[in-house]
Amino acid sequence: MSYYSNTQYKAKENIWFEQFYFERFFKGNLGPILDVGCATGNFIAVRPDIIEGIEVDEDSLQVCRERGFKVKKINVENELEKLPANFYQGIYVKQVVEHLCNPLYFFRNIYRMLKPGGKAVILTPNCPYALTRFFWDDYTHERPFTKESLKRIALDAGFTKIKIYTDFHCFPGLGKLIRLFGLSPKFISAAQNLFFIMGLSLIMELEK
Repeated sequence: MSYYSNTQYKAKENIWFEQFYFERFFKGNLGPILDVGCATGNFIAVRPDIIEGIEVDEDSLQVCRERGFKVKKINVENELEKLPANFYQGIYVKQVVEHLCNPLYFFRNIYRMLKPGGKAVILTPNCPYALTRFFWDDYTHERPFTKESLKRIALDAGFTKIKIYTDFHCFPGLGKLIRLFGLSPKFISAAQNLFFIMGLSLIMELEK
């Protein structure tokens, strides 16, 4: 097993955080939803009836298959044409775009694959903040994205409905607080901003 499948994105039994993110971004979405770079399938596990995944790491794909999930081996750098156009009501992309050599190809295919009115949610490290902290610790990273570069590439891919913002910063015990008090992402971010705590991810929501 690779570090990617066995450590960084290992399969989990407790998927409350993935459930939290599903409710945050895709509540009411009837699918189908595509999880791009699905790793071992923790996000798919939230709603395997409407979420399918694509991944290139064979170890991760094997874990997904053992969990009974619908997955395909597809290289997002050059094989996205294998997936249908105007098909997905939702597309989820967590920490993938910073690994790409040709991100414009990727974004144009995200636009192509979404149904009219469909929504894509893309997460990437919060640069330039992350550059001096953890970005280059992952040797597979190719390029950082800022809010402005995300906006420009989304426009070039055909999107006009674009929303980009900073996620909240996760820390041990935050999950218990969220569940105990029903805290919203907006509230958490606002509270952290008071103490100059920066979120580690940028979130881009795109609608076709």
